[in-house]
Amino acid sequence: MNAVATPLLDRIATRPVPVLAPPITTVSVVICTYTTERLGDLVACLDSLRVQRQPADQVIVVVDHHDELLAHLRHHTASRFGVVVTPNHHQPGLSGARNTGLELATGEVVVFLDDDATARPEWLDELLRPFAALRVVGAGGRIEPAWPVCRPWWFAEHLDWTVGCTNPGMPTYVAPVRNVFGASAAFRRQALQAVGGFAADLGRSGADGAGCEETDVCIRLRSTLQGAEIVYTPSAVVDHRVTPSRCRVGYVWRRCRAEGRSKARLAARVGAEATSDERRYARQIVRAVGADLRSGLRRPANLGRAAVLATASAWTLGGYVAERARLSASFPWS
Repeated sequence: MNAVATPLLDRIATRPVPVLAPPITTVSVVICTYTTERLGDLVACLDSLRVQRQPADQVIVVVDHHDELLAHLRHHTASRFGVVVTPNHHQPGLSGARNTGLELATGEVVVFLDDDATARPEWLDELLRPFAALRVVGAGGRIEPAWPVCRPWWFAEHLDWTVGCTNPGMPTYVAPVRNVFGASAAFRRQALQAVGGFAADLGRSGADGAGCEETDVCIRLRSTLQGAEIVYTPSAVVDHRVTPSRCRVGYVWRRCRAEGRSKARLAARVGAEATSDERRYARQIVRAVGADLRSGLRRPANLGRAAVLATASAWTLGGYVAERARLSASFPWS
């Protein structure tokens, strides 16, 4: 029986009862990398996989069109860590690199981990637990920022997504979500292959700040496969390094504008669901800005934090509106 096509819930009264899936027996972890500046991060990432409570059966490192880095990793890293090192066989960018890893993966579940993240020992074990339910085709874990020293005073938690980390809008318990974040994400391999993997025209290329390829693939999984769910499990934790260059207001605003543009391109593909979570999250941001403004007399720094958060939201909206206008001009309605 095709697992992903099976009806995924029986109902007794109004309470869902999951159809149990066979235990996951094989897991492939894919790590994509593109620069020699992250070699130290990549070694730390691979080291964290060696001490997992649940070890991976296969680890694949995909190098995104960087011959020098590829040669270095094949010579110094493959034998040390027992990993498969391969070039990106598709167009440059994170989506192409992930699709290369998907093609080489042999595990029942394919897990994607960022090259500048380190997994806590229980991470993989906890990330795989939701797959005990047949309806679950994807799962994501909590991503904590690893600051160079400490969180900048102006950096609200609602902006953690700009450095690839979990924001306060995510559940505090295991629950279905629209999408997971790519720094810590797992998918049933056959399900991900069935929807064609990651979209080549979305996602980051180098350090350009683009995104939304995870959101797109999660939406396609749920819309294509009957009853499929994407689940967030906060007990599966990775620590994502935040470089000093990302601890600057200018970086956050550029990242917000890039995300707004990416969301507009996603909306052109999938419609209103591209911004469904963002509309709810905007209300949280309004409340957070309001709380900082009210406490500003006691703590003047909160006024600055509110100003950064409000401006970042405006940059995101501006990027979205500008890209929607560009797309409308390129493809006018007939």
